[in-house]
Amino acid sequence: MSTIKRGLAATGLIAAAAVALAGCTGSSTSEGVSYWGAFYAPTTEEAFQEIFVDGFNEDSDVAVSMEVKELITIGQLTDTAVSAGQAPDVIYTDGPSSASDFARADRTLPLDEYAAEFGWEDKLLPWAYELSKVDGKISSVPTGYGSMVLYYNAEVFAENGWTAPTTLAEFETVAQEAADAGLLPLGGGNAGYQGMSEWLLTAVLNAAVGPDKLYDVLTGEASFTDAEFVAAIDLIQSWLDAGWLAGGRESYFTTDDTANVTGLANGTTAMYLSGTWSFNSMSQVFEDPDAWEWAPLPSLSDAVEPGVFPLAIGTALSVNADAEDPDAAAAFIDYLIGDVDRTLSYTARTGENPPPLAIGADQFPSDVDERTVRLYSAIPETPNVGYASWTFFPPQTNTYLITEFDKVVTGDMTSAEYLAGLQALFDEEFAAGETLAPFTPASRG
Repeated sequence: MSTIKRGLAATGLIAAAAVALAGCTGSSTSEGVSYWGAFYAPTTEEAFQEIFVDGFNEDSDVAVSMEVKELITIGQLTDTAVSAGQAPDVIYTDGPSSASDFARADRTLPLDEYAAEFGWEDKLLPWAYELSKVDGKISSVPTGYGSMVLYYNAEVFAENGWTAPTTLAEFETVAQEAADAGLLPLGGGNAGYQGMSEWLLTAVLNAAVGPDKLYDVLTGEASFTDAEFVAAIDLIQSWLDAGWLAGGRESYFTTDDTANVTGLANGTTAMYLSGTWSFNSMSQVFEDPDAWEWAPLPSLSDAVEPGVFPLAIGTALSVNADAEDPDAAAAFIDYLIGDVDRTLSYTARTGENPPPLAIGADQFPSDVDERTVRLYSAIPETPNVGYASWTFFPPQTNTYLITEFDKVVTGDMTSAEYLAGLQALFDEEFAAGETLAPFTPASRG
């Protein structure tokens, strides 16, 4: 149920996945349902095994067997396994965009009958249920959702008299004062995992361009080449030029997520734009788990209200078209989302993001971190929600967003050139009917 995001892996990673696949248990064993999991920490794996795998096996005539993979490679390993016909019965993807590729290639099964049997339409939030459809059929089930937020060290902010910024001017004031104090103003980079770039891009596009304009693009009524998008990418370029983001262009490629979280923890990094899947790792890395804090994204232009939450599905599960017992595979997926108390017990133990279910603040157990309760109480109550790229962008468009951004960082591609290429790919996928259905912004009724 981990929510790490992935992009197109480096050649070495692809090769490693192919080698690792040779020793993997494939799909459709006669012994039960096969599933691959990946976790940030052994304690998270232990909780998932006990709550979901062991719990399901105790209640079912068919046993689930979980094989644990590395977080950084599970996405590419799954892609390779699906292509080779060796994927597990329950197939992991990092969201509906990736899942749609498998569905259109007939690698996974339509799940409409199971959706009706288990009542998924009533359980899942409407936007998440609709996003799970490909060509009108349910193709995957989201098991975790979250957003992008601004992380900071509360003690460092208090010592410097800073408050969480809500506007671009406030953000730049904190960044400049942090730089003057010898701190790295803003964590970032993509060392070890190229997909980190889309975390940054999702945050900035939603906070600088805004949900309304993004909706227009995703529905074919506007273009990524419009001036607002160019200004947003130019803003990132200005942070790189100032050395605020990841220390500059060169160090962008040598800084990984661990370094960013560690920098926050030891007080050398002021802020970090990342996803709510990092709640777990923040508590693991900070010596005082109470010292880290999050805030909604600041507005990065006058056109956007402060506090936008880009909605993101972190993990979507599908049933392998070659599964010998698809009924049991679907039943296991339902076990992950079907009971609010069970899912929240996992969140309480691990800090992992819950599924996109209708959950009230009073339903969270008392041992769930207050910061988690605050997040999942705020998102349903605000109309200011946006679109994470890995959840709402079509597959090839999203891959380009990640891989070609490297050329923006190196200076080999201008913001306008980058966005022109992005729009060209989106046009192709939009014309082919391969885009996903975004929810309508609240401002449009």
